[in-house]
Amino acid sequence: PLSQMDELALSDTLKLVYNISKIFPDLGPEFSPSIPHILKIICRIDIPAKPLDGLVGGLLNTLSILDLEEKKGKIFESSPLFPAFDNNCNVDKLVSILDQATSIYSPTELEANAVPLLYSLIAIYEVAPDGPRKHMQSLLLPEDTDRSLPIGQSDTLSSRLLKLSTTHFANLKVTISELMFVLSGKDAEKLTKNIGYGFAAGFLAARGIEMPQSATEASSAKDGPDTARNPITGQRWAAEPQDTGPPMTMEEKEREAERLFVLFER
Repeated sequence: PLSQMDELALSDTLKLVYNISKIFPDLGPEFSPSIPHILKIICRIDIPAKPLDGLVGGLLNTLSILDLEEKKGKIFESSPLFPAFDNNCNVDKLVSILDQATSIYSPTELEANAVPLLYSLIAIYEVAPDGPRKHMQSLLLPEDTDRSLPIGQSDTLSSRLLKLSTTHFANLKVTISELMFVLSGKDAEKLTKNIGYGFAAGFLAARGIEMPQSATEASSAKDGPDTARNPITGQRWAAEPQDTGPPMTMEEKEREAERLFVLFER
């Protein structure tokens, strides 16, 4: 544990690095050599009860502004993001912080504090080799166990993220949707298959990306009866509740059609 003086000094140094890089982008690459040290501190530090507050928040903010993709030229002999002794250690810690944050903070707090972490995960995925990419997909995209319910209704990290992507907090929803898009290989068809048409439609429309033909198909040739999904909700057809009641009469169908027509008109 750091002494209070050392923690304050580190926090102020991180703020200085962030502000200089933000205000003077040309000076940002001067701080790139600090990336391995920031990652090492994040990996070793205990996650506090409020995971995006205090020193951890400062570390994540600074990491998000630095050049993780090495756009200005090769700085490191090997990527500090994926160390040889454990390619996934940094990703695991960042995702663990995100998991705890989405369980504890309100959407208002996440709008203010979680976006830098999400941006860092996007940047890391963009430069990740195949192994860490697949690992990130397994951690952040809906799993088969999530599809026992409509996507977004379980208490997994992916479901919490998707629920947050439907809030009115602009930065949060856009960044989460961008993360899901990147995890899907920036492919509209894969995105709709991963998160369902309901979550993907708004993002694709906002980006001016045409909805893929397969988005409304109930299943593909590769899907068996147990894996075929509802294209709108992402839930497996086999897991959806079955209507065991008597079929509707013609009068009931007409009343339901009229009710739906009124709702559409509104």
